[in-house]
Amino acid sequence: MALAPTRVQQREQQQQQQEQQRQQQQRRSATRSQMKTKSSGPREKQFDVCNGFANQRVALMSGLVLAAELNRTLVLPRLLPDGKARRRRGNDGTVPFSDMYDAEAFMSGVRAAGQAVTAEAPPAAARATTFALGQQAQYVEELRASYAHRRYLKLDCPSFRVPADWIVKHEALVFAALAALRPAGRLASIVGSIEQRLQGLSEGGKYNILHLQAGPAWPAHCTRWNRLTKGLASDNCMNGTESVGESLQLHRVDASLPLVVHPVGAPAGDGAVQGALASLREAKYNVVLRDDALKGVEGLKGLAWEEAALVDFYVALGCRAFIGNSVATPTALLIMERWRGNRFATYYNGGNVPLELFLPLFPMPWVFTYNDWSSGTEYDQMVKAAVTSAIVAARMKSHCMFSGSEEHEMYKWFVSMGVTIIRHEPTWRDAVIKEGLRHREANMERLSHLFANPGTIVGAFLRIDIPQLKEFHQYNYVLFTDCDVFFRRQMKLVDWGVPLPTAIGMGYERFEMFPYNDGVMLWNMPYMSKTNKAFIDWILTLRNGYDFGLYTNLDQGAFNQYYEKEVRGKPISRNFNAMIYHTFRPEARIVHLHGPKPNHYLQWLRTGQCNFKDMCKLGVENGFCVYAEEYSQYAPDWDVAQDLRRLCRNLSAGLWHIASPAPDKT
Repeated sequence: MALAPTRVQQREQQQQQQEQQRQQQQRRSATRSQMKTKSSGPREKQFDVCNGFANQRVALMSGLVLAAELNRTLVLPRLLPDGKARRRRGNDGTVPFSDMYDAEAFMSGVRAAGQAVTAEAPPAAARATTFALGQQAQYVEELRASYAHRRYLKLDCPSFRVPADWIVKHEALVFAALAALRPAGRLASIVGSIEQRLQGLSEGGKYNILHLQAGPAWPAHCTRWNRLTKGLASDNCMNGTESVGESLQLHRVDASLPLVVHPVGAPAGDGAVQGALASLREAKYNVVLRDDALKGVEGLKGLAWEEAALVDFYVALGCRAFIGNSVATPTALLIMERWRGNRFATYYNGGNVPLELFLPLFPMPWVFTYNDWSSGTEYDQMVKAAVTSAIVAARMKSHCMFSGSEEHEMYKWFVSMGVTIIRHEPTWRDAVIKEGLRHREANMERLSHLFANPGTIVGAFLRIDIPQLKEFHQYNYVLFTDCDVFFRRQMKLVDWGVPLPTAIGMGYERFEMFPYNDGVMLWNMPYMSKTNKAFIDWILTLRNGYDFGLYTNLDQGAFNQYYEKEVRGKPISRNFNAMIYHTFRPEARIVHLHGPKPNHYLQWLRTGQCNFKDMCKLGVENGFCVYAEEYSQYAPDWDVAQDLRRLCRNLSAGLWHIASPAPDKT
């Protein structure tokens, strides 16, 4: 009798069938295209841009990705120096690309990244087939199939209409193009003059820039973004203006440098602007209004609206630290480009960056801890799987709070994987060790193996110092996890929904009840920075051996008790802390190997014995084997992970049976 396919086998069969169908479709499209364009030369793609400077920049990147995905030569678009005012110049309101950008430098950079590009379409392109971009699911296949043979294709504005996974796929091309996208000669000259003027504001020539969103048009902009993102921008668009000074302090923006404030869309006398300036001055920032600083800069006054926006953008791109409102598209683009170049950029309004929905190129900062006590154990293998999945699947910026020697094998491995190593010695180390060892034997037996020695105790508490680390000062949210996790898909802050945690986001443990598990934590960095000293001072006053009773123990008990008001009743979704012993969650992003580790599951599959009582059985009866199949790809050199994958397959196929545990003789 034939055995029914397992869920893993069914998924593999479906994926194979889908891939075969996709390849067949591509071959048919390629054949038609070759037959119809064999002697007609390369295929080209033109497109329009739309709206203001920032949206035109989004359109350019989107059009570039479309050209790469459709295997077409990109034709540089004409640009709109006056944004929506298309008829002011007596024609369609557009100017050549070279009027605003250095076309030759851009084309050189794009070609070096492997994408064909041309400055202008040939005369024959006047007969180009026009295509209006509609819903993504419809136009993608239509362009690939029905329009593949058309040599000249002209699209309408592609801003916010290109599939996000295409943007991710062509990330290297996008950033290569942005690096090559430089202002045209006359605009570059103005940028240089402004930078020289601003450098003169301080002896060291350094300055910070704040783009402050205010004025009567800003609420309407918020409404549009809220509609475009289906409510995602409602959480933070209007926040933080009157408390901007405190926000900059919490992000550790250097108050000794001049802060050039640009009120976007509002005069300096606007009420909201005045409130913001008062907040900045109260926080001891050296405020310089942009218009005051730039009086008399040659060429600045006669610029068209979007030309001026371009100049402001590139000046902000080159400053020491940049701060803005994340719902404003220029700010979002500046943050995206500056983070790519490891330059400080943050936003004062909290929450997320809505543009990430369409340009998912804002890598989430992730931090974990590693201590020598775990050296040579299964934890080395688990942390390797976590880091590999964080890079391959989650596409995060990885950081390790490392305690140990630089000659250690794991230190060298982290560096080889591009992990940022943070060497941090906590000031509270000796005091926490002393208190943690107060009832060591009893706590190890009743509560946790982490009471075993000073290294494990310090390792557990090390995360409380995250707000002090300079590597995270620019971020509004930072993800912390234990090393016994793996990531299943790209990690984006926008996917956490709204509202985001006001302090820390923690999730349920085995059962859906408080207290919560701190193996996965989303940190609201401004709030946690504000309360960090008081939190640590409170920990150092405790004389409970770090047994917090119903709040649990060690660091987890401390977080649950101290921040109970902020976290209770607000658990993060199970998708961000899916326990491996629960039912398989297809939408899970973070899977937590909470409780039994892979070696414990392997022991149970082979012997029926488990050090975690019923949890191994619970896991195998639920989602463990589906997760184990995925986990194995991130631990290719770990025999335990590979054996689990094999045994789970055999178990599903009826080729393996779990041994009955030996009877208890007591």
